[in-house]
Amino acid sequence: MQHNDQMSFDLGKPTVQRKNKKPTQRGQALYFAALPNSDIAKLAAEMTVSLSQQNGLKRKPRKPDLYHATIYPIDIVSRSQEEATFAALGAGSTICLKSFPLLFDRVSTFGNGDNRQYVLWCREGNEGLTTLRQELDAGMQSMGFESGVPKSFQPHMTLFYCDQILPELRLDQPIGWTVETFTLVNSFRGDGEHGHVWHWPLF
Repeated sequence: MQHNDQMSFDLGKPTVQRKNKKPTQRGQALYFAALPNSDIAKLAAEMTVSLSQQNGLKRKPRKPDLYHATIYPIDIVSRSQEEATFAALGAGSTICLKSFPLLFDRVSTFGNGDNRQYVLWCREGNEGLTTLRQELDAGMQSMGFESGVPKSFQPHMTLFYCDQILPELRLDQPIGWTVETFTLVNSFRGDGEHGHVWHWPLF
């Protein structure tokens, strides 16, 4: 496990309460993710701007630390945030896998209604991420959580959100990086904020 001398969790910034105002209600999500390196995050930001403009939209790039490929979502609905976090820390510590390539060869629209995403993804491959997902699922089950792996899994990285179906485009060259670590992420939806709770190295 990768850590400093003292244990500290980055769960994100607390909600600021102002006088005579109700605290902001924020939807949270907890998940394991693969984070791109700085070069890929920069490229994703450039693609966010150019692809949104090509489709008649104006989307600002996300903060570099918000780009990610979700590996495994964790249940924080039927379990408390604290219980889920410590179970995830235990599950992450059981992983002993080699680093692997993660590649995306196209952009496409995921989701439905007003909550669609324009994403980088790949129709085939990315077995390394799938294997890591399965290992994390086994680890979470060993911590008393039910399996969270649906039959279909399409590794992807969101560029921006939209309310319409945008065309699928094959990239001239695949985009990707070598996944050498995976991260437990605490996300505050709507605030553009991620807390990176813990990082684990692959070998």
